[in-house]
Amino acid sequence: MTSEYDIRLAVAADFSAIRSFYNQLIDDMLSWKHHPMWDKEGHPSDAYLQAAVDAGQLWVACVAGEVVAALIVNHDANEGYFSTPWKVSAAAGEFSVVHAFGVSTRHQGRGLGTAMMQGVIDRARAAGEKAVRLDVIDLNLPAARAYTRLGFYKCAEIRLYYPEVGWQLFHMYEYAL
Repeated sequence: MTSEYDIRLAVAADFSAIRSFYNQLIDDMLSWKHHPMWDKEGHPSDAYLQAAVDAGQLWVACVAGEVVAALIVNHDANEGYFSTPWKVSAAAGEFSVVHAFGVSTRHQGRGLGTAMMQGVIDRARAAGEKAVRLDVIDLNLPAARAYTRLGFYKCAEIRLYYPEVGWQLFHMYEYAL
């Protein structure tokens, strides 16, 4: 049940636990057929995570002080977002973008991911935004299915460039608010 989790905005003192969480998740995913191409040296990098914490954009879910899920939500969109055929017309700043969302393999299937995404949706709606958007690398089919179950609509498949993975095919998802 999600009530056992403390879902909150990360603070500077959480950084070590956040890094440990992502490192463990990356290790756990190495053998997965649908690996999202994260790695300890590339994405999510220390600088990326620290900048998100400093900007008040990184959310964590904790159990007894241990980070068991994390995500970044902001308005930073890859260039490809602006040529994607979204269902909702929204200018920069009128939609939230979810990045680096992960749930510990020991806590998957308990509703935690759903609770965290519902929090993102609720905050975006309260801020008067028009949509929540995200991209899922082609290999990560379990994540794509999870977003569809949450009510996200797949708007397109496009090639995006990220320095950590180069040019890759991504599935573009949107939740209309």
